[in-house]
Amino acid sequence: MSVTIANVATKLEQTAARLVVLSSLLGFPRAALADVAACVRAHTSGQREAKAGRLKAASESFASCVSQVGCPDAIRTECAEFRKDTERNLPTLIFAALDEQGSDLIQVRVYSDDQILAESLDGRPIAVDPGAHRIKFELSSGQVLTSDVLVREGEKNRIVSLRAKPEPAAPRPEVRESQRKLPASFWVASAVSAGALVSWGAFAVSGYGKQSSLAECSPNCSASSHADYDAMRRDYLIADLSLGAAVASAGVATWLFLSSDRSSTADQAKASRLSSRLSVVPLVSVRSVALVLNASAF
Repeated sequence: MSVTIANVATKLEQTAARLVVLSSLLGFPRAALADVAACVRAHTSGQREAKAGRLKAASESFASCVSQVGCPDAIRTECAEFRKDTERNLPTLIFAALDEQGSDLIQVRVYSDDQILAESLDGRPIAVDPGAHRIKFELSSGQVLTSDVLVREGEKNRIVSLRAKPEPAAPRPEVRESQRKLPASFWVASAVSAGALVSWGAFAVSGYGKQSSLAECSPNCSASSHADYDAMRRDYLIADLSLGAAVASAGVATWLFLSSDRSSTADQAKASRLSSRLSVVPLVSVRSVALVLNASAF
């Protein structure tokens, strides 16, 4: 019937304890037997760790066994063989971090399962136990990169490389209504509309005055009143044309106001040129009058 490593370890530890007690009875140096006991514990502990897959801890235990001065040659030789086998099966990883352009990053802190492995990267292999690990990189910029890797027993110098993610673009600030910058063409169109309204009011009042004078003498107005009648018609005509120009200019100004927050620079320049060419030209002669709204294309 075979015995397990755990049973062998227990028996060896019990034997070492008995040797320490026996040494005290026979007068042997306790320090020498203490080294033997520590050697035996490291020998058995290394085997337990190796069986559990914790090869790094097993290698450290076997190294401690070999370094014990009072360790018996047979145990020390066996520990050396165990350590050689453990080191051969112990996986190693080489970590690399790249920036957005693919250049190497040096100031990177590396963790494996929340245990720090390196304060910075130097291109050298680092031993890890076989099994599943969550590798985490902490970059100097504060960005954290993670990757789940399955490390196989005996795997040597496997490269684990992670690339930094592009920094998210800063959100575009919202433009408040009160902070919106209106184009110059809006003010030009507004000025034209205001001027046309003033013209409409002036000529409408003047025409109404002449109409009132004619109403007082009607139907017995003199022949000279025909000139007043023509002047009244001219004033009303200019007033009507001015009102039309005011409405058209107000419409242009309204469109520019509503579209100013989403129009491009080219659109605003185009609207500015259109508004700058918008003009009201009165044409007055002895017998007629006209009001020309000029909005020439470009």
